[in-house]
Amino acid sequence: MTTTIGGRYTLLERVGSGAMGVVWRARDEVLAREVAVKQLITGDHQRAMREARNAARLHHPHAIAVFDVVGNDDEEPWIVMEYLPSHSLSALLAERGPLKPAHAASIGAKVASALAAAHAAGIVHRDIKPGNVLIGHDGTVKITDFGIAKSSGDGTMTDTGMISGTPAYLAPEVARGEHPDAASDVFSLGATIYTAIEGESVFGPSDNSFGLIYRAASGQLRDAKNAGELTPLLNRLLSVDAKERPTAQEAADLLAAEPQPSQPLPIPEPARRRPPNRRILVILSVIAVLAIGGGAAAAYWSGTKDSPTSQSSFPDSGGKYRVFSASEANAFAKSHYALLPGNPQKAWENLYERATEPREKYVARWQGYRSVECTTQPDNVRSHGPNWVVTVDLVLTTDAGAQKRGRWDVEIKAVEDQMKIVSITEMGS
Repeated sequence: MTTTIGGRYTLLERVGSGAMGVVWRARDEVLAREVAVKQLITGDHQRAMREARNAARLHHPHAIAVFDVVGNDDEEPWIVMEYLPSHSLSALLAERGPLKPAHAASIGAKVASALAAAHAAGIVHRDIKPGNVLIGHDGTVKITDFGIAKSSGDGTMTDTGMISGTPAYLAPEVARGEHPDAASDVFSLGATIYTAIEGESVFGPSDNSFGLIYRAASGQLRDAKNAGELTPLLNRLLSVDAKERPTAQEAADLLAAEPQPSQPLPIPEPARRRPPNRRILVILSVIAVLAIGGGAAAAYWSGTKDSPTSQSSFPDSGGKYRVFSASEANAFAKSHYALLPGNPQKAWENLYERATEPREKYVARWQGYRSVECTTQPDNVRSHGPNWVVTVDLVLTTDAGAQKRGRWDVEIKAVEDQMKIVSITEMGS
């Protein structure tokens, strides 16, 4: 049985949990897009709702957007957010180990730019740490949990005397009980970059949160050993005196001015799916044809060969659908990526159902690339029910010259007399 929140968000799968609540991947039935839905467990409903509404005011390419708040003051609220297929920076570090300074600075610059926008809007994050920095499968960097109140167990309710934030990333003044502000966010950013490079907290390793808080409060910071030319800037971000730290905008500018990585960020790839067994694929195709029925079966098979397209009606289509051949689907996939990065507005119009995202977000993401090279595999097209799946190899080059190589499965369906992309799944390089 499915669960729908607020009359429009259908929960699909649980993707995470923590002290502050549970996160689900969900489908917005009104806008036909995937979202992340978080049920907050705060013990302070009014404050949680207020904080979520504040976060919804922030719109930045490096911050997870808050779309909606579901609930009222008498029940635990649900926060509806942008869904980004990703790994956290903490997961990246756990899998790949510490990063090179250039990679850490590149991530830090994007986080700092989002912080600058938040601070300008009067929002303080209060819990910048690797676990709240998301690295998308396409290399996108975004901060999550902007301005959303954490549970008292997380130590974020400062008006009740609790310390705000995570001990390993606390600014000294916050560890001493002062209210977190923009400067404390900057320190936590520095602590996050330090951990990304050194592999441990700037306050040293410890399983004892109270020990970390004591070291933070007394300003006992460890010197970076592997930061290289980034060390002077890192030390500024980590100044014990809050007045000596740069603003978030200054930090963004300074970090962006650091030498850029020569190689793309090593991002954990989703598990590679095994190639389909072709005998099973044929059997499944026959079953699909039998399930579709006589007239539609002929239409289905007419798309399996490179023959001229025809018009046929599927039982559940509610109208006429054009049947496309495998070669046409292959050409469509190539033509889609040929539009990028120069014409993302036009490319966005090719997206449908699960592949959709806000036009502004899509355009902004692709404008960060200098070039996109697309090639396909010799045996690159396979059927998936009435749809085609085209495997493409992409080389994405950013404006800074960094490259990402990967392989994607692009699923294409017929929508009336057009082809549309319904999903794009990264398969690894």
